[in-house]
Amino acid sequence: MSFAALMLVALGVLVALGPMLAPYSPTEAHGMPFQTPSARHLLGTDFVGRDVLSRVLHGGHRLIVLAATALTASYALGVVIGLTAGMRRRADGWLMRPVDVIIVLPWFLLVAVMAAAVGKGPLAIMCATAIVSTPWVARIVRTATIELMSTGFVEAAQARGESTWRIATRQILPNLRPVLIADAGIRLSATVAVVTASSFLGLGTAQPAPDWALMVAENHSGIGIAPLSVLVPALLITTLVVGVNLLADQVGGSPVGSSATVSQHNRTEHDGGLHMQDVTVTAPGGRRILDEVNLDVAAGGSIALVGPSGAGKTTLALAMLGAVAPGLSLQGTVRLPAAHRRAVGYVPQDPATGLNPALRIETAFREVQRVYGRRGHAEISTALRDVDLPTDRQFRRRYPHQLSGGQQQRVLLAMALIGDPAVVVLDEPTTGLDSATAEVLVATLAKLRAATGATFVVITHDLAAVRCLVDEVVTVRGGRLTSGEPATLTPRPAPARLDPTVEPTLLADHLTIGYGRVPALDGLTLGIGRGECVALVGRSGTGKSTLARCLAGLHRPASGRILLGGVELAPAASARTPDQLRAIALVFQNPRRSLNPRCTVAVELNHALRLVPGMSRDRRASAARRLTELVGLEPALLTRRTGTLSGGQAQRVALARALAPGPRLLICDEITSSLDHDSRDDILDLLRRLTSAGVSVLFISHDEEAVARVAHRVIRVG
Repeated sequence: MSFAALMLVALGVLVALGPMLAPYSPTEAHGMPFQTPSARHLLGTDFVGRDVLSRVLHGGHRLIVLAATALTASYALGVVIGLTAGMRRRADGWLMRPVDVIIVLPWFLLVAVMAAAVGKGPLAIMCATAIVSTPWVARIVRTATIELMSTGFVEAAQARGESTWRIATRQILPNLRPVLIADAGIRLSATVAVVTASSFLGLGTAQPAPDWALMVAENHSGIGIAPLSVLVPALLITTLVVGVNLLADQVGGSPVGSSATVSQHNRTEHDGGLHMQDVTVTAPGGRRILDEVNLDVAAGGSIALVGPSGAGKTTLALAMLGAVAPGLSLQGTVRLPAAHRRAVGYVPQDPATGLNPALRIETAFREVQRVYGRRGHAEISTALRDVDLPTDRQFRRRYPHQLSGGQQQRVLLAMALIGDPAVVVLDEPTTGLDSATAEVLVATLAKLRAATGATFVVITHDLAAVRCLVDEVVTVRGGRLTSGEPATLTPRPAPARLDPTVEPTLLADHLTIGYGRVPALDGLTLGIGRGECVALVGRSGTGKSTLARCLAGLHRPASGRILLGGVELAPAASARTPDQLRAIALVFQNPRRSLNPRCTVAVELNHALRLVPGMSRDRRASAARRLTELVGLEPALLTRRTGTLSGGQAQRVALARALAPGPRLLICDEITSSLDHDSRDDILDLLRRLTSAGVSVLFISHDEEAVARVAHRVIRVG
C-alpha cells in the first residue's frame, strides 16, 4: 500500500472511530480557556475551555461529508455540461457562456449570496462550493471531450451508428477518468479552502458544533497561548488534501491504471554513439518483452531494426529513451552522447499520438523550440522544407486532424530534428508516405546524418526504402537481437481483371471534399463493383483518407452524391439505416487511435458485432475468436487491452473489427503500413479471399507491391 493510501486510511479510521474514543463531550466546557496540554486534556482546551482532543475526534466527518457532497454535485453537473458542450458544438456557446460568467465571480460573493438565500450553515456552503467548482469541471471535461471526439475509436463508433448516449458512456467517459482523477485532488483542495474560509468568515458551520475548519477559525486568536488548538485541526486538513492529491497522482498517472517501473536502469552520458547493456523489459507476470539486449551503435552510425509485429521493436526504442510503456519494468544500462546538445530525437510509430490535437502546427514547433532555447520562424520553415512540407502560413496554422497521416509523420520528424539531436530514433518513418515522398525523406535524412554526425536508429518493415540510410540490419525476434537481413519475398501474381460492366456496389458521383475552402478532391467520380478491389494511390495530402471518411459518413462532402447499390446515402453516418451502416466498414489509417485504449480486444470486437441483428452474447464471443484467427492473431489477445498491443497487432485488430458486421464494402486505409512482411502477406491473401467472396474493397496504400497484388484497378489522385 502506498504512503498516500496509508495516510487516507489512517485519517478514515480517525474520523470513523474518533467519536467513540473521545474522552469528553465536544460541546461542553471542561476547563479554563486555552489551557496548555496536561494529563487531563492531552491537547489542551479551546477558547471556551472545551477539550481540543474531543473536538478533533468528533470534527472530521462534517468536513469530509460536506466536501464529498459538494464535489459529487459539482462533478455530476460539470461532467454533464462538459460532455454536452464537447459533443454538441451547437450547444457549446449556450452552455459555456454562463460557465465563464460564474468563473469570474468571487467565490466569497457566491457564499454570501447563498447564506442570505438559505441561511448560514452547511447547506449554504455546500451549494456555494458546488456552484464554484462546477464551471472548472465543465471546462476541463469539455476540452478533453473535444480532443476525444477527434480520435479514431470515437469516429469508428459514429460510423457504426452508435447513439450519442452510448458514445458518451462507452467511449468518452472511461477515457476521462485520468483527467477527472487528476483534477479531484485540486478540486478537493479548493473545496476545503472554501469551507475553511467560510467558517472563518462566520458563514459556515455554527458553534458549538465540532468541525476542523471551525476550530481553526474560532481559536486563531489564541494560537500563541494554545497553538495545538489550531495546529492539530490544520494539520489534519492538510493531511486530507495532500493525501488525496498524492493518491490522485498515483492512480491517474497512467492510462491503464499502472505505471512503469525503472529499476537498476542507468542512463549515462559519454563521448559518442549509443550503447545498451543487458537491457531487460518485463511485463506483469514475469514475461520478458526484451531479454538482456546488448546493442552498440557508433557515433554517426545508423542501424535498422526489423522483425515481426509484436517482437519488441518499439519497446526497444522506448527503452533507449528510458520511457517504457506503463506497467512494464525496465532494467539495464543505456549510454547516450554527452548532452552538449539535444540527446535524443524521437518519432513515434503512430504520428497521431505524437501531436497535440489542441495545438496548431506552428505552436507545436514553438513549444519544441522553447524547450531547447531556440526561436524564430526561419528554423521552423527550414525544418518543414527539409521534410518536403509546405512552409506557408496557412499550412502552419493547421491542426493535426487537418493533415494526412503522411504529413503528420513528417511534421513529427521535423520536430525531432530541431535542437540538433545526437541520437535520432525513427519508428516506421516511411509509414503512410508515397514512394516519391519516402525517397525524398530518406535522402534528406541521409544528408542530415552526414551533416550533423547524428546516430540513427530506424525501426522499419520496409527495409528497401531505408536501405541507403543504414549501415547495419539487426532483427528483433522474441525479445532478442540477431544480425542479418530478413529473407526476400516471393512475388505473387496480381488478381485477374473483372468485367467492367459489373454494376458498382458503391458509386461516388462528382464528389468535392476538403477542409475549409480548399478542396482536396474536386469532382471525383469513383465506382467499385461487387468483388472488386480498387486501389487509390497518390502523394500524401491529396485527400485519400478524407475520401475514406466521407464514404463512411464521417466527413460531409461539399458537393456530389454517394450511392450504395443504387440508393443514395445520407452524408452523415448518424442519418443512415442500420443496413447501410453494416454495409460500409472503414479501417482507419492510425490503428492505435482507432482503438479505445481502455477496452480489451474482445470488447472492441463486441461493439462491432452488436450491429449484427439477432446475435447472442455467446455467439458474439465465438465470432470474436474466429475474427482474431482470421486476421492472424491468437485468441489469447482477446483479454488484452488495445493500448498494450504492438502497432501490427493493433492494425489487425482494427481490420477484424471492420470485418465483424460482414460489410459489402471494406475501406482499407494503409492497413499494411505497420505489418511485417509475413503478416502483410497474410492480410493481402485475406483481402483476395474477401473479394473472391463478393466483398468490394477500396484499398488506399503507398505500398506499390501490395497494390499490384490485390488491386483490379488503380486510380491515382493528386
